[in-house]
Amino acid sequence: MLSRELGELLEKWAVKETTFKRDVEDDILPFVGSRNVVFLYGPRRSGKSVVARRLLKKMPENTLTRYVNLEDPKLVGSLNTDLLDAFADGLKAKDTLVFDEVQLVEGWEKWVRRAVDTRQCQVIVTGSSAKLLSSEFATSLGGRGIGFQVLPFSFSEFQRVTKKGLNAYLKIGGYPEVALHPEKKEKLLESYFELALIKDIITRHDVRDPAALRNLAFYLLTNSGKQVSLKKMRVALGLSYDTIRQFLGYLEASFLVFQVPFFSFSLKESLSKPRKVFAFDLGMQQYASKSFTEDRGRLAEAAVAIELKHRGFEAYYWKNAGEVDFVAKKKTSLLPINVCYSENLPKREKEGLMEFCKKNKALKATILYPGKTSKSTEENIEIENKNLQEWLTEKEPAIRF
Repeated sequence: MLSRELGELLEKWAVKETTFKRDVEDDILPFVGSRNVVFLYGPRRSGKSVVARRLLKKMPENTLTRYVNLEDPKLVGSLNTDLLDAFADGLKAKDTLVFDEVQLVEGWEKWVRRAVDTRQCQVIVTGSSAKLLSSEFATSLGGRGIGFQVLPFSFSEFQRVTKKGLNAYLKIGGYPEVALHPEKKEKLLESYFELALIKDIITRHDVRDPAALRNLAFYLLTNSGKQVSLKKMRVALGLSYDTIRQFLGYLEASFLVFQVPFFSFSLKESLSKPRKVFAFDLGMQQYASKSFTEDRGRLAEAAVAIELKHRGFEAYYWKNAGEVDFVAKKKTSLLPINVCYSENLPKREKEGLMEFCKKNKALKATILYPGKTSKSTEENIEIENKNLQEWLTEKEPAIRF
């Protein structure tokens, strides 16, 4: 039986609060079962805990559900697999248990695998580290782990919850609490940034030069959407190539930034070219940026990069005589995309897409902009001028792994 102390913690964590449905919930629900482990991963404060709790509310009434917050200060010093056993005590195959921020417990993968193998209970885990997608995790679960990415609000979610438009989204970003309380934006984003740096990187990886890590994070967020290279970062920050690679990996794993590489059918060429780096959230990009101007065009491009992440596309950029902001890839299909935050489209937007399509035998391309949607065909290549806000609100299935 659960001890009195653990029972009291479960009651505290079960406090009801007003929440909002996330698009990913309906995609997750069919996979919650005793033969699978659902894991939710993404940035801190992006809504993973809320999604997990809402899933518990959708479980059958005659089953037990438990939500465990492994970051609770009262659990410090006891974060081990024995604690996981204690919280699972008394549960049956159709009961459901959530472990929030499960990566804090060493050996949690083996515990979860055992719970699945013995059909002890249904398990949902969440984590703020991309390590949840590690090969070790996949191997230890024997293919039974099914992961879903929970990012800050997409624009369609932001619009549904706040009733505000695209300009507000570009300015505020998608972290749920920030979207609901924009007057607290600076303080909230500062706390999220520091938590990701300190808890997810500096403490976890025993970083010996936290100032250098912080400087790299600010550099990348200030240059969000621009082409950056290891050489540029080394000159700007005075760090070795190995340190930059290591720190960049940490920043990606903690969901502060993600990379958009150069598109090429040659892996060698792709790796040798500069990359674009984007923030996972528009608000975070502006909080940490040292830029003194608000460039709506860059923010619109970043919004598209984030939306491609939501929709599970691999994103690349391309540049030759002309430029393509994104080459969206899913399986073997390619869609070149340019983003322009003006209704008067410069010729270069179309010219860059045409050049890419001719060189790579693509038959369709898209320009996202604030104007009306229209299509034209030139040299057997279809160019769609798509309204940016319409595109951002299109429904796409959640990505799962």
